[in-house]
Amino acid sequence: MLKKFSLILVASALASNVLADTQRANYDSSPSRAENTGFFTGAALGAATGGPAGAIVGAAMGALVGNGWNAKEQVVDLQSDLYQSQLELAALQEQSAATRRQYQLAQLELERLKTATPRVLPAFLPTQTSEACCDNTVLSVHFRTGSSTIESHYEEQLQSLVKLAKQMPSVNVEITGYADRNGDAQENLRLSRQRSDSVKQFFGKMGIGNSSISTIAYGETRPVQTTQSFETDFFDRRVMVKLRDSSKQLLTQTPDGE
Repeated sequence: MLKKFSLILVASALASNVLADTQRANYDSSPSRAENTGFFTGAALGAATGGPAGAIVGAAMGALVGNGWNAKEQVVDLQSDLYQSQLELAALQEQSAATRRQYQLAQLELERLKTATPRVLPAFLPTQTSEACCDNTVLSVHFRTGSSTIESHYEEQLQSLVKLAKQMPSVNVEITGYADRNGDAQENLRLSRQRSDSVKQFFGKMGIGNSSISTIAYGETRPVQTTQSFETDFFDRRVMVKLRDSSKQLLTQTPDGE
């Protein structure tokens, strides 16, 4: 028994020397706790059963086992990182799907507006009833992002509105421009003015004098809904055209100083 105990002490001393040499030779890769535990445990068991030779073999086997424990811990860490990445990817995919749904809704609404029957009906009315019929007639014209160009599918509706305006002896055409809340507020105010001017120029080309047209621009200050979304932005990019009997009510002074 005393002999075996002596061998264990010798093996531990040898293991310490070998481990020290390994640490000196590998300054940047210190052995892990699992490797150290395996190394010394293997050396002790090997010495107890097989003498000095058994100590060396046992130490080597113990180090391998300890290295295996360390590798298993690394696999667990990698699996945890992979699971977290999968969760983040799923969240991004869900967000992308929601954005696509909003875009599809906006496209459907745009198609509906393209094919909708013009609200301004009829185009020709008896003279004696034109004022009563046409006062307060309203048309909404929507625009693309950052654009002040009138889409072609609105031109027919605007032409019908012009015909009604010509039948009113004291007509005033009120043109009000808006913008969505994306970007700079001053830029959005300028864009809403440009949209109002585009509609004003359309009426001018159709024979309505500038003296019968009033324009106003609100920029992004009067959204359709308080909560901004991809869908509501579409409805905020608009110009409202209203026919008024100028003998009853005139457009108030514009808030933007025009």
